[in-house]
Amino acid sequence: MIADEIRSERITLRILDDSHVGDRYLTWMNDLDVIQYLESRYSPASLEGLASFVTSMRESPDSYLFGIMSNETGEHLGNIKLGPINSHHLRGPVGVIIGERSAWGRGIATEAVAALSGWAFDSLGLRKLVAGSYTDNVGSTRAFEKAGFRIEGHQLQEIIKVDGTRGDVFVLGMTLEDRP
Repeated sequence: MIADEIRSERITLRILDDSHVGDRYLTWMNDLDVIQYLESRYSPASLEGLASFVTSMRESPDSYLFGIMSNETGEHLGNIKLGPINSHHLRGPVGVIIGERSAWGRGIATEAVAALSGWAFDSLGLRKLVAGSYTDNVGSTRAFEKAGFRIEGHQLQEIIKVDGTRGDVFVLGMTLEDRP
């Protein structure tokens, strides 16, 4: 079942469309502090590129890109993605970005991951969700753990960090049976 919205206490996850592609989103995606843990940091973002990405996600049969919207203000705080889903193994990767610095450290990512996870298990029938987090991205790791994920692996020297040094990655996962 495809949802246009997933509502929780403080946020609503809303499928992104062209109306969400603007200066605010572009600013996040060109702010190294915001994207330092994302692979997209290797190329500058443009409005055309973001619009193309949002369109490709909307047209994808196995991926979902939601904006994280404040229920109080309607403000677009960040994004959360599920996919591509492996329909044979009923498994999908989750990624989250909180672009608005005013929302950092407030549990918004945890709430978004929990809401998306519940929808993925209940509405899509998935059995396993996975995520990756640079080990020095403490906030992301903590958000996934608070939402019910656990560290399943530790990949040594997996990536090159912004400062050029090698870094480790945690592999996190949550099964349907383990969900909170």
